[in-house]
Amino acid sequence: MKSFSTFFGIIFGLALVVTFLTGAYFLFEYVASLFGTLEPQLKSMAIIATIVALFSSAIIASGLKAGSPNNVSTEKENLYQQLLVHWSELLKSASGGEGRVADGELIGLEQRLALHGSPKVIAVYINLRKSAGQEAKLGDESRELLKKLLVEMRADIGRADFNLNKNVLLDLMLGRAE
Repeated sequence: MKSFSTFFGIIFGLALVVTFLTGAYFLFEYVASLFGTLEPQLKSMAIIATIVALFSSAIIASGLKAGSPNNVSTEKENLYQQLLVHWSELLKSASGGEGRVADGELIGLEQRLALHGSPKVIAVYINLRKSAGQEAKLGDESRELLKKLLVEMRADIGRADFNLNKNVLLDLMLGRAE
């Protein structure tokens, strides 16, 4: 039964493509016949105006498309920064147990992370939460996960530098740069 529905879907898809191509052909023939009835100078101007209009619409559409992700990127950068500030404060104080990790502000940040974060960032963050919940203090495993989280967040916002030292980044974030 599944193979029959797959076969029917393929046939329907091909028929739809053929119908679209036939319609495009007849539309092209109609527009060409309209231009064919014009005088040569007017025909040239109409073709040029059509090409300019098509290019202009393509430029405007690409500008609109490129403009929208910036808002999401800014939101994501702010979220990542707030999460890193929270976790670096926990790491600085080295007293972060369950009570400190589950405060109301962090819950709101984690909800925003679930909405805006990339899958890799979310996976590393979940591992960091588990590690922090299992350790009495934030230890070496949590430090390593925080380094990995920092690198994944940088990669997600388009700053994937593979030659940066993770330890230097973490020390810079914690205010311990030497």
